[in-house]
Formats: sequence, C-alpha cells, structure tokens
Amino acid sequence: MRVLWFANTPSRYTAPGSKYNGYGWVASLEEEIAGRVSLSVAFTTAGPLARTDGRRGKVAWQKEEQNGVTYYLIYNGYEASRRDRMRFLLSGRRQRLKEEAVLVDAFADIVRDAAPDVIEVFGSEHAFGLVAGKTDVPVVLHVQGILGPFRQAYLPPAVPKWRFLLTPPAPGAFLHRLFTLKQWRWKCDRERRIHAVVRNYLVRTDWDRAETLKMQPQARLFHGGEILRPPFYKTYQDAYTKHPFTPDYLLLVTTISEAPYKGTDLLLRTGKLLREKGLKFRWYVFGNVSPALFEKSVGITEEEAGLEFLGVTDWHGIVTALRPREGHRSVYVHPSYIENSSNSICEAQILGAPVVACRVGGTPSLIEDGVTGLMVPAGDAEAMAAAILSLAGDPGKCAALAGAAREAALARHDKERIVAELIHVYETLHG
Repeated sequence: MRVLWFANTPSRYTAPGSKYNGYGWVASLEEEIAGRVSLSVAFTTAGPLARTDGRRGKVAWQKEEQNGVTYYLIYNGYEASRRDRMRFLLSGRRQRLKEEAVLVDAFADIVRDAAPDVIEVFGSEHAFGLVAGKTDVPVVLHVQGILGPFRQAYLPPAVPKWRFLLTPPAPGAFLHRLFTLKQWRWKCDRERRIHAVVRNYLVRTDWDRAETLKMQPQARLFHGGEILRPPFYKTYQDAYTKHPFTPDYLLLVTTISEAPYKGTDLLLRTGKLLREKGLKFRWYVFGNVSPALFEKSVGITEEEAGLEFLGVTDWHGIVTALRPREGHRSVYVHPSYIENSSNSICEAQILGAPVVACRVGGTPSLIEDGVTGLMVPAGDAEAMAAAILSLAGDPGKCAALAGAAREAALARHDKERIVAELIHVYETLHG
C-alpha cells in the first residue's frame, strides 16, 4: 500500500551536511511502519530549494530518497524572515489566501507525483489538511493540538495582554508578539476550513474526540496512538518499588515551551509556595522559555521559586532527570492550561516517574487521578504545591503511582498494536 504523510517535522529525513538531532514521535512511527507500507513523507522548509536539473531558478518542491522512504521538501518562504513577518502583519485576508493557495497547489502536485492510496495529515496547525479539497484520495487527519480551545487559553489570567505585548519593552519583541497573536487567529480560521473538507480523523483522547465532533459533526473517527521516542521504552530496573527512600531533596522536572498557556507562571507561584512550606527541592525546567515575562506578571523570580531554567535538552537529559534509581527520586510536573495528549506526560509515565498535572483537555485520558498520577485544577498553585508535598512525604505513594503509570503507558504506547491499528485504518479507508 502506498501512503503519503504530510508532517509538520522532517521526521527521519536528514539534510545533506547536517546531523540528525533526535527523534520526535512522528519519526518514531516512521521507523516502525516504513517497512510495512510504501511510505512518502512531505514537509515544509523555509529555505529555498535549488533545481537539481542544472537549470536556473527555484522550485516549489523536490523529492529525495532516504532509508527506503521518499521525502518531499516543500518551499514555504512565508513568515520565514522578519520582513516576511512584517508583511504578514500588514497584509489582509486576501493576500494570506493567495499565499496559502500556492502551498496547497504544491501539496496537490505532490499527491499526483506520489500517487498514494491513502494520505495521512499530522495536525491541523498547518495548511496540509486543505489538500483534502484537492484530491479524491482518502485523507485522514491525525489530531494533535486543537487550535480553537488553545487560542482561548493562550494568555492565562496571570499574564495580561498588555504585559505580553510589552515584555521585553523593545520594538522587535512587540512586533513579534503581535505577529504571534495574529498568526494564531489566522491558524484558527484555517483550522475551521480544514475541518470543512476532512471527514476522517485519528484521535486519542476523549477531549479531542469531542472537540473534533464539534467542528465536524460528520467526522469518521478512528483511534490513533503515538509511539514514543525509542530510548523511553527501555526497562529501567531501579524502580521505586526496589528502592523506597526519603532523599535529602526532591527533584521536580518540567518540560515546557515559551507559549504562555504552557503554565510558566504556575511553576513560579508553586515553587515559591513549596519554599515557604520548607520543602527541600530542585526544579529543572527544560525548554525554549525565557522567564522574564512570567516573573514580571506574578512578581516572583526564578530564584525565589527555586526554578532552574536549563534550555532545550535531548532525550538523554530527560531520561537522566526522570528515571528512578537508587538515591534519586523525581516527580514530573505538567502545568499547562490546555493540552490534548502531552508526550512529556507519557514519557515520564513510561519511565516510572510520578506525575502531577493540571486537569485540562485530554490529560484525564492519560492520568487516572490518584492511580496513575495526580491532577489539580488549572492554574491552582496551592493545589499543585499540596500534591507535590503529598508525594515528597510518602515514598510508598510515589512508588504506587509510578508503577501503575508505567504499566498503563507501556500498554498505551505499544508499538506493534499502534502500527497494526494504523495499517487497519489505511486499509479501511482504501477499501
């Protein structure tokens, strides 16, 4: 069977002269399924594509074979530079639709070239899903984040719009923030147009199932699981059940991004409460986030909260921080105000670390409160601090939560089952 993916990452494609920087879940799925179907993967690139036929000029897309997979690189120069972003800020809907149409035409050309039996689109955050209106080939949209609800929660109560726009107080930063908000509005509009032409969906939580049906009442829903990055499937034997203990301090771990809805303000407020209550802890925060906006919004510095913002890390950094072993105990804390199916939560669970997370979106489909983790109301620092303190004082509770979470995560992310289910979806759609 011939399958074409439209993905928001290059998956396992390696550009000439570059070094592959690690897996995401799409790449993990590709590694498992590539030998079972004839696979092509299309993705966008901000860099112009030079012709390969010796002629002058640039091309809209080009393809390359690697690892038995055909990769389609699509040139998307829009919003790639500061000048492009300024043009976006000044442009109206008509101009945006013209630019979008160029991309969608390239998508349709790729469909004709790849001649797939089935098309899978990963996420509605990009224009890929619009290809469903340009082809008779069955298209299934693999739901990731859902932009409408995410936009509603983009700025949490602690971060007023004026502070978001003016921190830091520099013209470039201000324009970037304006661009971010306008881009969200545009993407939400485009998501509605995508749902108008797509009928088949892969969903994985009760929340994304319900939200999809709101946007497309005629949707045909299939379950679509996610394969985690390979290192997280290893068995780490030094589990809590083997080494229950009370350490000198608790290591808290969070993986986050710069988007305000990811809850950096909640981390600051919770950390300060924990310090006031006398808990000895260290809190590693991984990700591309600068705390300045959130420090000013809540009046708490990272030092006062006991947080250590460590920047982006790879899988090794996360595994090292989270996996249970003798003399070391970690808790993963997820403060997001909106979420569908957080890979960070799933990775922590499969490593055997207890999780504290906000009860939002699809998280209740990942965590059974009190059994495979602890959930607290969104934005509630007092409740989050209380949950962390309950784990700090009860190693047995940590062990029970971690063991149950790992068992549930191993079943949820079983590679063979996920691949078999996906191939069954392809076969069903192809008829």
